[in-house]
Formats: sequence, C-alpha cells, structure tokens
Amino acid sequence: METIRKPFQYQILSDVIRDGIGVELISGDQVVAEVFRCDADHSLIITTFGNDLPLIAIEQLIAVARQNLQAFEDGTSLPLCVSKEYLR
Repeated sequence: METIRKPFQYQILSDVIRDGIGVELISGDQVVAEVFRCDADHSLIITTFGNDLPLIAIEQLIAVARQNLQAFEDGTSLPLCVSKEYLR
C-alpha cells in the first residue's frame, strides 16, 4: 500500500452531495489537497486549496488515490495514467 510521508497524512472520504469519493491530503489539522472521483460525470479532479505543496506530496497523493479509489460506481475504469511515451 502506498504511504504518504510526514508531515502529511491522508484520509478517504465519501461525499453524497458531490456524488463521489476522495482522498484528502492533511497537514496538521488542515486539508491541503484532495483527489476526488465524481461518479456523476466520471471525472477525477485534484484540488490544492491554494497551497504550495511539494511535488512529491502530490505524486504520493495521486498514487494513494489511484490505489484506493478504484473504478467509478458503475464499474467504469478510472482514466489511465500518462504513459512514458507521452512525456517525451
């Protein structure tokens, strides 16, 4: 299982109003970023709430989200990861 390095932690959340599930990145007692899987429109969105965050923390958050969020509620797979060929 992926882990997030201190000083950050993460938690999984379910949001009935936004119709989805997410992973929050927490520093101290503040949510500083979130990856949210919306089942209504099949989107996968990352929000940083206006914080400057280390790239490694965002990369770890994305890895934890991909591992824990899995498929959309109707069984549709999450969008694919970017391939190395795309980065060339």
